[in-house]
Amino acid sequence: MGRVSQLSHSPSNYRLFSFGSNSLGQLGICHVEDAHTPTELFPPCPSGMNITTGGNHTFIFSNGSNVAYATGDNTFGQCSVASSIKPSSDSSQSITTKFTTIVPPSPTARWQAISSGWQFSIFVSSDNAVYSCGNGPRGELGLGSSATTARSLTQIPSFPPPGTTVVQIVSTVEHTLVLLSNGHVYGWGNGRKGQLGLLETGEKYIWEPAELRLDLPEDFEITGIAAGREFSAFISADGEIHVIGSDKWGVKKSKPSNKVSGWRTFAAGWGAIYILTIEGKVLAWGRGTHGQLPPNDLPPLEKLAVGSEHALGIGLDGKLYAWGWGEHGNCGTLSKEQGEVVRWKHEVSIDGLAEGSYRIDGIAAGCATSWVWTT
Repeated sequence: MGRVSQLSHSPSNYRLFSFGSNSLGQLGICHVEDAHTPTELFPPCPSGMNITTGGNHTFIFSNGSNVAYATGDNTFGQCSVASSIKPSSDSSQSITTKFTTIVPPSPTARWQAISSGWQFSIFVSSDNAVYSCGNGPRGELGLGSSATTARSLTQIPSFPPPGTTVVQIVSTVEHTLVLLSNGHVYGWGNGRKGQLGLLETGEKYIWEPAELRLDLPEDFEITGIAAGREFSAFISADGEIHVIGSDKWGVKKSKPSNKVSGWRTFAAGWGAIYILTIEGKVLAWGRGTHGQLPPNDLPPLEKLAVGSEHALGIGLDGKLYAWGWGEHGNCGTLSKEQGEVVRWKHEVSIDGLAEGSYRIDGIAAGCATSWVWTT
């Protein structure tokens, strides 16, 4: 969750589908029922989209666009939209079931990146400003200890530092990591399990952006970051990996002892870490209790998207594959005999599209949600 999955540029005749958990409208399909098959939606976006997901909310945007689109849970303003509804008459929640627009506060700015956590969202604009909104009782907003809720976009002061820009940003359940152009990593949010590096004695949360103390080897240059539920991971250009935080699922003790050369994608779910190599091989370690680790018969992949407890892949054969915990339909339709855990090579078909009539161009995965884009 909260990871931005880029959907590659394509002609404007794309078709976008979502499936999985939808109790708060996070799939953007105008209702609040889970979808067990890819369901077409119609966001008013041009091609070249990015999708990022929070606990129960979603953003779609294009790099360089002045508009982002939000749907889902807006109870704490995490969608930063004024227009929302209640899912039932006795509900205290506020949601939106179809996409509404968000524009940068500066009229000349464009959206560069968006990341999302459980009930919060972080925005990076082209004028080098960073904003947050939503709920942050453990520092998730980066606005200081006195600001635990922001119902609209609120700029994080003095960040990034002068002379730097944001290269990569990832958010997870309760913390955010930012890789800056000078190679340093900043973070904020819940750090009680060590996921934000070495903290001062008695400190549990980082309330404002701070450079992380990571105790890395002297020659370790970070080029990729990933965030799990209670851990953070870093990778160098030559494939050396460093993991901090909780080791409940073995993400530290089970990491590759050798460098992973030729890596293409570096990502994390709530309890596992994944690497896609340029040869199409998926390496993963950590939690596998519900099929989160890739099946042995998984074919080589062109693209990989990692959700909270499941993953998607586009095979070199052009097919869409899913594995992991699919309790909400986020791994596609499963029979009663198959249950809700996918531990095998499971192809997801798109109903209504004739075989050979389309190309799967992009994928994204969130908190029990899945997205696929075809042309």
